[in-house]
Amino acid sequence: MTGIQTQQADADFIPGFDEEQFTGMKAGNEPRLLQAKREEAFNDYRLIKAPTNKTEEWRRTDPALFPFDGMKRLPVAELVDDMPEGEWDANFDVVVSIDSRHMTVMDRTGVLSEGLVDVSTLAGAAERHPDMIREYLQGRALPSNTGKFEALNDAFWNAGVFIHIPDDVELPKGILIRCSIDEDKSIFMPRLLVVAGKRSRATVAEHLTSPDNVTMTAVLEKEFYVAESANLKAVTLQEWGLNSYEISNDWALVERDANISWFMLNFGSRLGKKRFGSDVSGPGSAADLDGVFCLSGEQHLDQKTLQIHSSADTYSRLLYKGAVKDKAHSVYQGLIIARRDAVKVDAYQTNNNLILDRGARADSIPGLEIDADDLKCSHGSTHGNLDPDQLYYLRARGISEAEARRMLIMAFYDEVIGRIPYEFMRDRVHENITQKLGG
Repeated sequence: MTGIQTQQADADFIPGFDEEQFTGMKAGNEPRLLQAKREEAFNDYRLIKAPTNKTEEWRRTDPALFPFDGMKRLPVAELVDDMPEGEWDANFDVVVSIDSRHMTVMDRTGVLSEGLVDVSTLAGAAERHPDMIREYLQGRALPSNTGKFEALNDAFWNAGVFIHIPDDVELPKGILIRCSIDEDKSIFMPRLLVVAGKRSRATVAEHLTSPDNVTMTAVLEKEFYVAESANLKAVTLQEWGLNSYEISNDWALVERDANISWFMLNFGSRLGKKRFGSDVSGPGSAADLDGVFCLSGEQHLDQKTLQIHSSADTYSRLLYKGAVKDKAHSVYQGLIIARRDAVKVDAYQTNNNLILDRGARADSIPGLEIDADDLKCSHGSTHGNLDPDQLYYLRARGISEAEARRMLIMAFYDEVIGRIPYEFMRDRVHENITQKLGG
């Protein structure tokens, strides 16, 4: 399998995603509004140059390593009435289950039948809420500099989920989207659109899995729109198998006096390139962005975060914590952007890294882009192994070296883990870290 290739002179196509493939996709019975959105995106996609390892943002992660040639694009997921129940389903109001070819929406507590929320496919939403789809899908949350893979998902997504939480609605348990992909040599491209109405309160959680023996490339994109005075929590627990590859782009637009609390929890995949960020776009809006990653073997994870302040009197805080062992390599790039006239901004960015073996590597590249005065924006990063004095203290009290190391590593992570809104997810994160650390 090879990576990105140019297939004709006047366009830049990723293997398997050319004019012929797009024409075949349009032959379905999708609503005209979605077809128009796809056509607009395809026109952009075909002309955007594919990145290379000489592209600044990809210098530390060669895009040619992501397999596309010889892989097959999964078809648009078929909506079915029933799929096997998952271990966490009872903890949520609504569960969306997606596998390689199917999708179902399960109303666990009656909130769908009572009309309190709307959770559906993007095709269903285009029929019932065309104005919302027209405004928000491929909307203002996306960065102005659309990349090749964002445009690829815009044009070719195969599993579209729409969530609308109306004004003043509070969901006690939240919504779970679980994706389990088990088809070998497949390309999976989900698309999530979440619109949280004014003064609404909800949590949207994702759980992403695939078997270790399945080769799969995932190209994901999410848009969150958080209206005035709303409070949205979002959690992504990524446990792809070790023969999986992920490219993801996740974005949020947060309006006046609204808040998003976002958790990125990354443990799986052989190779990952992730971008996610928020634009706090109205006075009083806030974003709390937290991340956890733990890499072992030869895993490589490249993450970039954006904290955009488009309005005065806005707040953002980011804390990313990760550990690498064996020959794993992590890259973190963070950027705080304060646009012109964004005064009274308060933004902070922290990236802490544990390097547990000599062969492991962690790169940290924080940055600021400030076009306003009278604000407070700062960043910091740390690298290092465990504190030998702390290890000695624990071992002097009869604790084995392995257990002492485990305790210190868990303490390192728990500042973030303790804020995850679901206890069972906190437990699962602890299990993932323990498994990564081995004996």
